[in-house]
Amino acid sequence: MSPAPSPLSRPSPRGRGLTLAGLLLATALTAAGLHLALGAVTISPADVWQALTEPVPGNPAHDIVLYHRLPRLLAALVVGAALALAGGLMQAATGNPLADPGILGINSGAALFVVAGLLATPSGASAPVPWLAAAGALAAAVAVLALGGRGQDPVRLTLAGAMVAALCSAMTALLLLLDQQGLESLRRWLTGALGSTAGTGLALPWPALATGVLLAAVTARALNLYRLGPSVAVTMGVNVGRLRVASLAAVVLLAGSAVAMAGPIGFVGLVAPHAARLLVGEDHRRVTLVAPLLGALLLVLADTLARTLIRPLELNTGIVTALVGAPLFILLVLRRVR
Repeated sequence: MSPAPSPLSRPSPRGRGLTLAGLLLATALTAAGLHLALGAVTISPADVWQALTEPVPGNPAHDIVLYHRLPRLLAALVVGAALALAGGLMQAATGNPLADPGILGINSGAALFVVAGLLATPSGASAPVPWLAAAGALAAAVAVLALGGRGQDPVRLTLAGAMVAALCSAMTALLLLLDQQGLESLRRWLTGALGSTAGTGLALPWPALATGVLLAAVTARALNLYRLGPSVAVTMGVNVGRLRVASLAAVVLLAGSAVAMAGPIGFVGLVAPHAARLLVGEDHRRVTLVAPLLGALLLVLADTLARTLIRPLELNTGIVTALVGAPLFILLVLRRVR
């Protein structure tokens, strides 16, 4: 009989975590390199590296990398991480594994307020897009929680989110029909377009993003206790009301910022937290660290596919994430039904 493996030979949790972090970092760097190199015009790795380290003014390849693909890569990283973190928070706070800012209508609410604000803003004036998105996300979240009973029934919450999303989408379409010029300028953004973030748009939501990340970090330990049940969490010193408010505020700020930057991109907040739990388990503190990395990686890969599948034309990134996320959502629903 072979001897039992020594405990000293087993990798420690810290060692497994470092290995996973290294693998994610290597994968992210590879995905970033592909994102900068591939598109309507393929750029060699040497030209990409030179553009990042010693750019030559007037070099077309360097200009493409620095002024088009690099801002889009940064946007994909930020938006993917924000949506994944928001989705993980929603799933933990509501006890609903099907929760996602897109599925529950929060992205649609943010988009509705942004469109309404932009159409109502006088020509030449700048609209406060991040705050409009946050206000719309908050309104949609409150409506979904009111209709869905605070998430105690995942199916009811998902149906409430579908109703709110449909209503917000219909109202957005109605507003755009009343303004044909607005329809033309916002059509790509409404299907999730990272290309619209190039330039100054990338810097707009940083305060809201930073506040959302801080709230997510502060609530991580309490959400672990909340998973045991509200009554158990209360006996262990958790202020459940304050926890729900903080979690909702974090989701609103993160999802609203993501929509302000790239439009309502769906399913990243559903896929990334589930993938993170498969890798690191149910501890919400670890999920909070890993899910944003996976969300950023997922959106970078989706945007690379969007720019290369039918080149020289390109798909909107939100279409690619929907093609990947919708089948997974159906599988999760069928699994829960069974």
